[in-house]
Amino acid sequence: MIVNPQLTMKFTQLEEAMQTPHNPHPKIQRVTHYLRDRKHFTMHYSPKLVSIGPIHHGEKNLNLGEQYKLMWASMYLKRNEQNPQTLYQKIAEKIEQLKDLFAKDVIEGFHDNEKLSWMLFVDGCSLLQILDEGNLDNSKKMNVKLDQLALVRQDVLLLENQLPYQVLKLLSVRENDANLLKIMNKFLQCHHLSPVRPHQSAEKWDVDKDQDSEEEYTSITLTEEETQQPHKESPIHLLDQLRRAILHDPPAKEAKNQDRKQKGMRNNKGNNKNEDNGMITYRNIKELRAAGIRLNSSKSRRLRDIKFSCGWLCAELKLPVIIVDDTTAPTFLNLIAYEMCPDFENNYEICSFVAFMDSLIDHPDDVKELRSAGILLNALGSDEEVSKLFNTIGTDLVPDMDKYAHIRPQIEKHYRNKCKTWIALGYHTYFSNPWAFIAFLAAVFALLLTFIQTLFAINPAS
Repeated sequence: MIVNPQLTMKFTQLEEAMQTPHNPHPKIQRVTHYLRDRKHFTMHYSPKLVSIGPIHHGEKNLNLGEQYKLMWASMYLKRNEQNPQTLYQKIAEKIEQLKDLFAKDVIEGFHDNEKLSWMLFVDGCSLLQILDEGNLDNSKKMNVKLDQLALVRQDVLLLENQLPYQVLKLLSVRENDANLLKIMNKFLQCHHLSPVRPHQSAEKWDVDKDQDSEEEYTSITLTEEETQQPHKESPIHLLDQLRRAILHDPPAKEAKNQDRKQKGMRNNKGNNKNEDNGMITYRNIKELRAAGIRLNSSKSRRLRDIKFSCGWLCAELKLPVIIVDDTTAPTFLNLIAYEMCPDFENNYEICSFVAFMDSLIDHPDDVKELRSAGILLNALGSDEEVSKLFNTIGTDLVPDMDKYAHIRPQIEKHYRNKCKTWIALGYHTYFSNPWAFIAFLAAVFALLLTFIQTLFAINPAS
């Protein structure tokens, strides 16, 4: 056998590829090309004013942001009475470990550790200043205009604009997880997807209790005990913390128990297939309403709070409150891109929710129904724009089909039961509000009078 050095090297690479260690946590990386290359999507992955981290560092259109970052870093150091040299040294001493938190192609432009250390030091200090003082109610604390601060708050939540949590912890005043998480949660609670209202505590997520105890619900909502337990692991970065806040993931043990319970429910109800073609048909809002399924708000902003109840008189689908504005597309797209990172193991909760909403919204009339039910708050524009938004961001997603596996069959079963559908539709049409009920009674009374009049006409009194 002829020994070819190049061929031998290729076989060596093949052997080494099989032994590549698995990353326990996702690294800071770029948005995958098959997401970024989609038409009209690129703009939602790139910062508009400020770059954080190495990916967009030094881009010409972000020069103003570089000046702002130096200013904010200086403000952070002065406000907390920190020595710049001391904080920088903390980063420089651990730069080799910090480099392992980034994908190789992300930091290849930083040829020496000093350049990378300085960038992480400035960007980290400025980000901490943004998290602590970047309140839209008082933009003067950041020494920028309100419109610029709004862009900054959006920029720091982009996937390609993230810094590792470890960098922020090294630069924080106390190097304390509890204090840093408190600052991050305080910043995130003003986001429209956060389950916490601005007037609530950032340390405790709100739990909205359902009062409809008489109905049997099939739902994917967390228990109060789960919501009060803190996360055992630190977040990967700020975007990861936003995702955790939105989903409020239960600890690992409770999550496994919940998954086991859901699987048991699915096994008891049978496979996720209908009797005709073996697949669950996706129904939009218009079709659900035609089948007598009433829409209602779950009175919370937690994406997990989706419930379906079914009785003889009415059926109801409860959905969380969603605010749709200019930040909705970039937020969802970056969360989706994060879930689709090759080294991030997750259950595709955000992808699944967006796909679920996309299946419900086909036309502007569907958006109108959601608005009327108090589920969707439209701060974007016309209903047509909102419909197009969900249809666009829901394209090419690969959701977890089991995520709503115990909701969809219930809806489909009700939809296909004509008797229940007619009763529910009649109840919704004639008894859903006082005016409809009065009109129904008037129609019955008129019909009764007509019947009596006809009866007397046929059999006149002698």
